[in-house]
Amino acid sequence: MYYYEEGNTVRKRREDYRYYEPVVRKQNTPVKRTTRAQSVSRAYGFFLVLMAGVLLAGCIVYLNIRNDITAQQKEINGLESELSALRLKNDEEYDRIEGNVDMEAIKRIAMDELNMTYPNSDQVIDIAGGAGDYVRQYKDIPEDEEKGQRKIQGK
Repeated sequence: MYYYEEGNTVRKRREDYRYYEPVVRKQNTPVKRTTRAQSVSRAYGFFLVLMAGVLLAGCIVYLNIRNDITAQQKEINGLESELSALRLKNDEEYDRIEGNVDMEAIKRIAMDELNMTYPNSDQVIDIAGGAGDYVRQYKDIPEDEEKGQRKIQGK
């Protein structure tokens, strides 16, 4: 049984094999391009080289900046560990100093040797301070002329 091709359709059966003619197919040959389409103009080639250079320079700058950031991060980590070691050492030294202070000895020396006494109630001035631990005095406290006491103006 012989078949023949006609275009791109399905093969059809040919009854008479004597009239069979082999079908010659054309080979797919690429379309010939013109020389202008194949070549790249100088301006476009220069642009491509320039953009590749810009891209390379950008990558180098990025890597340098990233390297600097990494180095600074390592330095910061080292300084933070040094700071925590110094704080620990400082706390230990403070505790050692506080442990060596004998408050009873200080009280005895102040009262016996320096003749210091506890203040009377009329010598104590209550100052209404803010949220801080201490109050700064920028001028003398004015005295109340009637009672001979100092007047305190709180905040």
